[in-house]
Amino acid sequence: MGALSRFNLAGLVADHQVTHLVETGYGEGGSCRAALEAGFRQAVSCEIFQPLHAKVVQNPQLQVMLADSISFLQAPGTRAVLRSHRCLVFLDAHYPGADHGGQSYRDTVRPVQERLPLMAEIALMRGEAANALLVIDDVRIYRRDFKVTLGSNPDWAENAWDKEADFVALLDSFAATHSLHWHGEDTGYAVLWPLAWGPCGLRKWVLPGDETNVHGLQLGVPGTTCMSLNRRLHDARFSNRWLVGHGIDIGGGPDSIGLYKGLFPRIQSVTVYEWAQGDAQYLANVRDASFDFVYSGHCLEHVLDPRIALGHWLRVLRPGGCMVITVPDEDLYEQGVWPSSFNDDHKHTFTIFKRRSWSPVSINVLDLLRGLEADASIEKIEQLNHSFLPGYVRFDQTRTAFAECGIEIVLKKL
Repeated sequence: MGALSRFNLAGLVADHQVTHLVETGYGEGGSCRAALEAGFRQAVSCEIFQPLHAKVVQNPQLQVMLADSISFLQAPGTRAVLRSHRCLVFLDAHYPGADHGGQSYRDTVRPVQERLPLMAEIALMRGEAANALLVIDDVRIYRRDFKVTLGSNPDWAENAWDKEADFVALLDSFAATHSLHWHGEDTGYAVLWPLAWGPCGLRKWVLPGDETNVHGLQLGVPGTTCMSLNRRLHDARFSNRWLVGHGIDIGGGPDSIGLYKGLFPRIQSVTVYEWAQGDAQYLANVRDASFDFVYSGHCLEHVLDPRIALGHWLRVLRPGGCMVITVPDEDLYEQGVWPSSFNDDHKHTFTIFKRRSWSPVSINVLDLLRGLEADASIEKIEQLNHSFLPGYVRFDQTRTAFAECGIEIVLKKL
C-alpha cells in the first residue's frame, strides 16, 4: 500500500492553499495525521472495519465515519466539504481491514464494491472535484504491467486487471478539469491535478528504501567507490559503524555504494540521488533526519557551493548517523592544472589544509568543516594517496584500478 506521507503536503498548504483532506479508508490514521501535521485545517475520513474505527479519537479537526467509502463520499457532510473548501482527496479504500487483522486480501464475504471500490469512488468524484486534487493509491491493483517499486500485485491479493482499460478511461474522463500524472513509487499512484490551480505542484519526497537507480556491474573502472572496496572492507568501522541502516548515495550514478551492498551486511537499503531526483546541493525533496547514513563519492566538487551542500546533506541525516564523503585531492587528481583537464564539470578543488594553493578555487577541508562543529563531529579525515604513483607523466590515475586520488571525510551527526 502507499501512503499520503509520500507527498509534500506542507507545500500544498503553502503554495496552493489546500485546507481539507477527504480520505476513503482511515486505517490507523497515518494519512490524516500527516495532513494535519502539515497544516491542513481538517481531515474527514471513513473506516469500514469496526475495530479500527473504535480506536479513533474524534475531534473538530478529525472526523471519521463508520461506513463504506461509497456511503461516505455520498454523505451530505462530505459533499459539503468538497464544495466549500480546497481539498486533497486521497482514494485509498480496498481490502477492508486486511492490513489490520480483518478479512483477507481475497475476501469473498463482502461485495466487490466494498472490496475494491476505487472505480466507483472515482466515478463519484466527477462533477464534485473541480476544486480538488485527487491522489489515487494502489494503481497496481488495476494496471498489471505498470512498474512500481514494490512490484506487481501479488497472487495472494485480489486484483482488477480485467478492468484496466476502464480504469484508465475513467481517469482520462477528467481531462476537461484535471491533468493526469502517474507515479511508480510504492504500489503506484495516479494523480488528477486541477487545471485551475496551474501547473502540477504535487511534489514527492525521496524516502529511505526508494529504488531510484538500476544497479549493474560494469567492466573496467566505473569509479572511485569501486576502487575503495578492498580498503574499506579491511576497516571494520565502515561495516559496523558508518554504513549502517538506510542510506542515501548522493551522486552515486553507476558506481553507487548500493551496488556493493552485499559486502556491507548492516546496510539495509541505498537510495541513489542523481539529477533525476533533483539538485544535490539542496536535496529539497528529502526530509530532515530521514536517512541513517549519507554517502557521496566525488560529487561535492560538482556543486556550486559545497558549504550549502554539506549543510543540507547533514540536515537529511538522523542524529547519530554518519556521513561518508570523498572528494578529489587537488594535488593527486588535478595535479596543478586548472580548469581541470580530467573533468570539466569540476567547480572546486580540495586539499586537507594548505597555507597556499596553486588552484584559484581551492577549498581547505578543515575550513569547510569548521562551520559544522555545532552539529557534527569528525570521525576521520584522510588523504587517499596510498596507491598513487608519484613521478609519472601526468595522467588521470583514477582511470586505473588502484589510485583513489582523493580525500575521505567521515562525520557523525550530533
